[in-house]
This record gives sequence, C-alpha cells and structure tokens, in this order.
Amino acid sequence: MTNDRNVRTLKPLSERCELVRIIRQIQTLTAELDDLRRHTAAGSEVQARERTLEQLRWRLAAVARRTAADSRGNAA
Repeated sequence: MTNDRNVRTLKPLSERCELVRIIRQIQTLTAELDDLRRHTAAGSEVQARERTLEQLRWRLAAVARRTAADSRGNAA
C-alpha cells in the first residue's frame, strides 16, 4: 500500500512522461507537415494536421502548467 508521500512523488513523474510524449508527437507531426507542404498544395490533410498540432500545443501548455503547480505544491 502506498502512502500519501509516495503518491505525490509519482504524480509529477507521470505528468513529466506525458510532457515528453506530447513533445515527441509535436516533433513528429511538425516534420510530417513540413514534408506535406513541400510535396502537395495546401489541402484538407494539411489543415487537419495543423489543427491536430494546435491541439497538441494547447495540451502541452496545460500539462506544463499542471506539472509546474504540482512540483511547487501550489497553483501556477
């Protein structure tokens, strides 16, 4: 059974892992978009990926704020 202290140390770690995962998704999607833009005209696929990229950026900001608040023990 975990105590309260262990739970607090695990949560920021899982959020840091989520940050890394989102950053990797952003990097991959950015590279794919660059490739699409070079080889095709602006189409629905490019627009869809741009929307996805924007959503990932918002998720990254939210997780970063949450992680910062958890590591300091108060709201960001």
